[in-house]
Amino acid sequence: MSQVYNPEAEVIARIERLELDARDVRRRVERVTNPEDRRVLNRQLEEIKHEIIRLRSRLP
Repeated sequence: MSQVYNPEAEVIARIERLELDARDVRRRVERVTNPEDRRVLNRQLEEIKHEIIRLRSRLP
């Protein structure tokens, strides 16, 4: 294994995946008509945003 372990790269990759998930959820919120579904999706979106903030705080 010639690559050096870089935990920061893993955190950055996780943030990027979460940002893609957030974009997908935002699009779903725009298309949903049921208020209950919208509420659940908005809650998911908030959780994703909080996770991104938490991960960014771990980066130097």
